Amino acid sequence: MFRRWWQRYGMTLIFIGVGLSAALFLRQTQGGAIQEFYGLFFRRQSNLTAAETEILLQNSKLRELQNRVEELEAQNQQLQDLLDYRQTLQTEAIAAPVIGRSADAWWQQIIIGQGSQAGIKVGDTVTGIGGLVGRVVQVTPHSSRVALVSDLNQQVGVMLSRSRFQGYLRGQNDPQQAQMVFYEKVPDVKVGDMVTTSNLSTLYAPGLPIGRIAAIDFNAGPAPIATVELTVPLGSLEWVLVAPFEQKPLNFELQPEQDVSQTP
Repeated sequence: MFRRWWQRYGMTLIFIGVGLSAALFLRQTQGGAIQEFYGLFFRRQSNLTAAETEILLQNSKLRELQNRVEELEAQNQQLQDLLDYRQTLQTEAIAAPVIGRSADAWWQQIIIGQGSQAGIKVGDTVTGIGGLVGRVVQVTPHSSRVALVSDLNQQVGVMLSRSRFQGYLRGQNDPQQAQMVFYEKVPDVKVGDMVTTSNLSTLYAPGLPIGRIAAIDFNAGPAPIATVELTVPLGSLEWVLVAPFEQKPLNFELQPEQDVSQTP
């Protein structure tokens, strides 16, 4: 019977005994043995690391420099693309970096790092690679605030390049899409049509590309509404071009543009 009992509980008693002995030993030595073990271990590691410290530091610096070079190359490529795009414009434009965006107005406004000292004025047109970005609404000596075409409060006079049908673009606080509201009840519009600023616009020069028609709701009233895919990547802007625009007098316009943005 004892043999059967020992087979059942013997190993458990041995483990309990070893555990109690170890606990008693640690209490008697106040953990000195473990401290000595860790001391020897980390001393050895410290000796190994000391021999490799210079190599590790050099590798770390090299990785940091590589990251900086990659970032500078990316920024340089974006700036070069922007300068190439500027040469396609028919007017002088000022290149400006995007230096700020408000978290509560991310798709409404941006801050650029050029201001009145560079010749920028309220009302100037802001473009990027792909077309229209927005317009300047506030200027300081060294920075400017730009209202984006994606702003829900912005309305821009636009037209279709192919059929010349007119309408106005309204932002949706979306970096990729906006809506074109037509003036005519039966416009000649197709998916893929290019949308540009209108020759009736009082805020922008005509013919600035904005986007392409992605979808059409012919059942919207009182006139059809089209979804426009914006051609400028408003979500990843780092550089823009600012060009002057002289507002021309206008005697007639079907739907006046609106600029009801509030400067915070």
